[in-house]
Parts: sequence; structure tokens; C-alpha cells
Amino acid sequence: MSSEPTTHHDPESDDPGPDTSAHEDRRSVQRSDPAASMSLLNQLLNNPLDAGYHAYAEDSHRANLSWSRAILILALAVVLGLGATLAVRNLRTPTDDTVVDTLVDRAQQEQSTAQQLEDDVSTLSSQVRDASKQLPQSKDSVLSTSLTLLSAQTTVTGPGLTVTLQDAVDSALDSSSSTGAVRDTDLSLVVNALWSGGAEAVSINDQRIGPGTFIREAGSILVNITPIQSPYVVRAVGDSDRLSTALIQGKTGDDLSTIKSVRGIRISTKSQSSLTMTALDVRSPEYAIPFAPTSSGG
Repeated sequence: MSSEPTTHHDPESDDPGPDTSAHEDRRSVQRSDPAASMSLLNQLLNNPLDAGYHAYAEDSHRANLSWSRAILILALAVVLGLGATLAVRNLRTPTDDTVVDTLVDRAQQEQSTAQQLEDDVSTLSSQVRDASKQLPQSKDSVLSTSLTLLSAQTTVTGPGLTVTLQDAVDSALDSSSSTGAVRDTDLSLVVNALWSGGAEAVSINDQRIGPGTFIREAGSILVNITPIQSPYVVRAVGDSDRLSTALIQGKTGDDLSTIKSVRGIRISTKSQSSLTMTALDVRSPEYAIPFAPTSSGG
């Protein structure tokens, strides 16, 4: 009987034992970096601040920068707002010097215009006088008298009509009411009616009416620049019958009747055998000149 050789298996021979490869790797690492075991300690010593600290510092710097920009923008906005407000106020509200200069310029312009008109009146009057002197001798006296009569530059005497207008009784007692007061339009209505009736000369409270005379109301009624008060006496030289007829016929008569009945103004007429009216004063007005005081040394 043959016997096969017996092979004894050693269990320890199959055990590979410790991981020699990993062990060898650690040894190689230790040999390449002797301070590898102290890496954590070195990291704590070399970089004691946490990594998030720098991020927080950068965020804080950005926040401070944004706040400074906001404050700067707010300050600029306030300055611009104040500047715009001051500019608008200066544009809308003129200074005292500007108002004074404007009024002075306007007054000077009005004085220049008035002076020009006075010069025109004087020139035209001279032309009228020269033209009347150059007329033929046979017609000189008649036309010269007519021109001076129409321009109210001569005294007139003759028969005529007197028209008196007075404020209503209630208006005289109550000065705050102007319903029953005679107006400038009422006097103009009467004067125009008398001219249309053939009046040669007309006056109101002894103020002669000429071609350039105006009747207007400014506080009181003014004839040119002279104030007059009630009763208003309108005198006209001419045929009294024709003058009376001109006051009662047509639209003039209707208006005067309305003035009497509605507003209570008292109107009366009276024929005159003789009326005298002086010539219109055509003297040029004089203006006051501001006084410039001389500076006294001291």
C-alpha cells in the first residue's frame, strides 16, 4: 500500500501579517517631511486668525464705505435742494433795487412820452397860427376866429344854456353808495349832446372844454387834471332852443330820463341870455425835479 507524502499546512504561513505596504508609506512620508506630525501646531502658530475673520473685515469695510457714500449723497441732495429753492425765490421775488430801478425807468419813459406829446401840441398850435396868418385878408378874420373858437383858445361871450346835474339825495347822505352819484359818463353824455346841438363853447364848473379835454373819474370826476364836485354846472354858448332839443331827443333823451328815474340824479336846464367863458389854459405843465443834496465834509 502506497502512501502519499503527507504535506503539513502551517496556518501561520498563509497569514500575510501586518500591512507592510501602508507602514512603509507612512515611514516614507515621515522621512520626507519630518515636521508632518506638527502640521496642526504650525498652522495654529502661523495663522492664528480664523479664515472667516478676513471675510468679515472686508464686509465691514464695504458696509462703512456704503454708509459714507449714502451720507455724501444725502449731503449733496440737501445742498442742491437749497440751491434750487434760493434760485426760484430770487427769480420770483425781485429785490428792492430791481423794483426801484423798474419804476424809475417806467417813470422816465412816461415823462419822455408826455414831453413828446406836449411838443407835438405846441408844434401843431404854431402851425395853426401860421396857417391862419397866411389866409387872404378878406377871410382871415372869419377863419382865424373859427379856428381859435374850435380850439378853445379865445374867450367866448353869448347866449346859451345851463345844465345842472346833482347827485341823488340818498347818495349825498350815504357816501359809501355810488348808485345815485353823477358819473363821468353822464357828463360826457350831456357835453356830446350840446356839441351836436350846435354849441360854440362848453364848460363844466368853469373848466373850458377843448378838443383834447378828457372827462374821467378817479376818486372824483376830473376835467383834464382839475377835480370837480357836485353840483356839476355844464354851460354851453349857442342857441338855447336847439341845445334844449338836443338834450331831449333820440337816445340822449332816453338815457337822461333813465338817469333821473332809476338813479335819482337831479337834472335841470335854464336858458341864459349871456354867458362868458374864458379861453382854455394851454400852458405846458412843469415837473418837479428831485433835489440832490450836496455832501458836506466832516
